Amino acid sequence: MIAFFKIKDWFQNVDFDIQIDNVQSKDGAVDTVMTINNETVYAEVKKEVRPRHVAIFEAITEYRRPLLIAADYITPNAKMQLKEKKINYLDSFGNAYLNLQNLKLYIEQGNAKPVISKHSTLFTQSGGQVIFNLLKNPELINATQRFLAHISNVSLGSVSNIIQGLIEEGYVVKWNKEQKYQLVNKEALLEKWVITFNEKILPAHKVGRFSFSKTNKDHWKNQLMHPNVLWSGEPAAALVTDYLNPEKFSMFTHLPKAEIIKDLRLLPDEKGEITIYEPFWLESDTMERLVNYMNHQNAVHPLIIYAELIYNGESRNMETAQLIYNEYIQPNL
Repeated sequence: MIAFFKIKDWFQNVDFDIQIDNVQSKDGAVDTVMTINNETVYAEVKKEVRPRHVAIFEAITEYRRPLLIAADYITPNAKMQLKEKKINYLDSFGNAYLNLQNLKLYIEQGNAKPVISKHSTLFTQSGGQVIFNLLKNPELINATQRFLAHISNVSLGSVSNIIQGLIEEGYVVKWNKEQKYQLVNKEALLEKWVITFNEKILPAHKVGRFSFSKTNKDHWKNQLMHPNVLWSGEPAAALVTDYLNPEKFSMFTHLPKAEIIKDLRLLPDEKGEITIYEPFWLESDTMERLVNYMNHQNAVHPLIIYAELIYNGESRNMETAQLIYNEYIQPNL
């Protein structure tokens, strides 16, 4: 009964007239049975749903159909897989995919975010900067704390607390007798890092907002391919995938404001279309940066591009974010 009332409460966030009633059932295969617009629906209620759970739900649909998956939070990748397999879902934010006989509905507001404990010591600015390097290269979990502090631009003392937090919250385990560590649950860690990156790291490293001068707005790819600039967000996605036409621009650079204005020909503007940040990581090797520049890939790491696109939540960015995730991020998780 609790599961039914939880689902009914979440449907209140869906701005649509839907009739929901409980069905008295002893079906032990699912959490609850209900009717939605007079159609019997079997439902499972979860705290979080991730791609690895989808196969389990697919097996349930062989003998309980239609099935509704309701959860506090469903990752974007899990939503995509559920939709592809025509498995109905609803999250606590009011996002839903319902492919029923009496109701066809698809709502994606881009507002769903995993829950982060207020007491977590991990998802702070410093924690996020260390986690970024671990997600880029999970083998760094066994690097010296001094090295992790150096490449993450955080204090040595904070690294010890961050590693301990990763262990306590189940993201790091010891995996052999040599006391080596292994980064685990990386998909869940990525989801929470996306929030930390956008809400804590970016604001701390914001230089300001700028506008294009009239002469370079339509030629940003060529005129702003500067060796001291790394594109991020939508323009970086356009460079990496050649799939998106950017409308909002962001970049990372160590250039001071005077050189941003002079060399990049950008104008300070509180309502400008370009947001500029100072890099929060140790810069890449010079040769690697040169290769990226020569290949017209003057962009930040795919993790940062993905984090900006997916957090933005705009539908035009979601598909591009998925492309970047599939090609550059998922193989490392």
